[in-house]
Parts: sequence; C-alpha cells; structure tokens
Amino acid sequence: MLSPDSPVVSFLGKIADLIIINLLVIVCSLPIFTIGASWTALYYVTVKMVKNEESYVIKDFFKSFKQNFRQATVIWLINLIVLLLLGVDVMIIRRGIAEGIPQFIIIAMCAMTVFTAAIMIYVYPVLSHYDNTVKNTIKNAFILSISNFPYTLLFVAVIAIPFLIAFYTNIGLRLLPIYLLVGISGPAYVCSIGWKQIFSKLEPAFDTIGENDGNQEKEEESESAE
Repeated sequence: MLSPDSPVVSFLGKIADLIIINLLVIVCSLPIFTIGASWTALYYVTVKMVKNEESYVIKDFFKSFKQNFRQATVIWLINLIVLLLLGVDVMIIRRGIAEGIPQFIIIAMCAMTVFTAAIMIYVYPVLSHYDNTVKNTIKNAFILSISNFPYTLLFVAVIAIPFLIAFYTNIGLRLLPIYLLVGISGPAYVCSIGWKQIFSKLEPAFDTIGENDGNQEKEEESESAE
C-alpha cells in the first residue's frame, strides 16, 4: 500500500499537488489583473494530471503563467468588463421580476448570462492548450461551448456549486479551510477530465498538453529554414 506505485500513494500525491496548485492560484491572483494567467496555468497543470503525465507542479504552473501572461491578462480584462455588465444584468433581472419586465427580456438576459459564463469557463483551458490570437481564442471557446453543450452544463455546475454553497448557505464559513486547500483546483481537476475528452476529439494524437511549446518550436524551425 505504501509503495511509490500504489493507488493510495498516487491518490495522496494528487491531493498534495491539488493543494499546492490551489495555493498558487490564490497567491498569484491577489494582484487581481493576474487572475487570467493564474487560471490558465491552473488548467495547464490539471489536464496534465488527468493524463497522468509526469509533472512538476510548481515549475509547470509558472511556466504556463509566464508563457500565457500577456494574452491571459487581455482576456481577463475583457472578462472583467463582461462580469460588470453581467452584474448589472442580474440586478435588472431581479428588479424586473418584481416590477413586471416582459418575460422574454428576462429569458434573453438569463441565456446571455449562461453563455457568457460558459465562454469564460472554456477560454482559459483553450488558451492553456492552443497558441492563438486573443480573438480566435475567445471565438474557439464560444464554438466549443456550443458544440460540447453537455460538457458545458457539467462545467458550469462543477464550478458554480462550490461558490453557491459558500455564499448562500450557512455552512460556507465551515468549509472555508477546504476551499482554501482545494476549492479552486478540485473543480478544475474534475473539469479537466472532460477537457481531456474534448481535446482528444479535436486532435488525432493528443500527445502534448503544451501546444504553445510545439507551435513556438515549429515557428523557430520555419524561421531557421527561411
């Protein structure tokens, strides 16, 4: 049971890795504008964990954080603006229900909120896996959120439920230690199981999670050839 290859040791090792990742995400997100890079690095590592690839959690996290920082920050700032708009929408929806705004407007706002949340959930895993422009990354996230709608519902539920429990129940404070340890990395790991399946459908040979590295190497080879 205590051998390095045993299921027990492997499970405990993954729990330890998830705790380390969770703490890294929290610390690296404190400046606020770095949240996008932190979430991109989070999915870079958790998908590697799901694939059982040999991984050095801290090294891989900061590798992705540095590599995708610029694009992730731009995307996060866009997300932040959208989140503010969604906050206004939620206030309008709540007031509209009380004041009798036409139901189709409320339904349209709810649908827009759900799809926007879905795109935000998809965009950072896509960025962690593919080297692309900000525009195409957001576009691909939208396409994937529609074409993989069952997974989209699962991702929204897995990520949203812990936050809903934390903010709208009396046990939120009691679960705070768990949230600090695996509240972010745990749901991301569960979602990464679905991401592995999505990526495997898109790529005939899903051999490397660091698609950014591969694309950079190809660019360097093409430049040297020229």
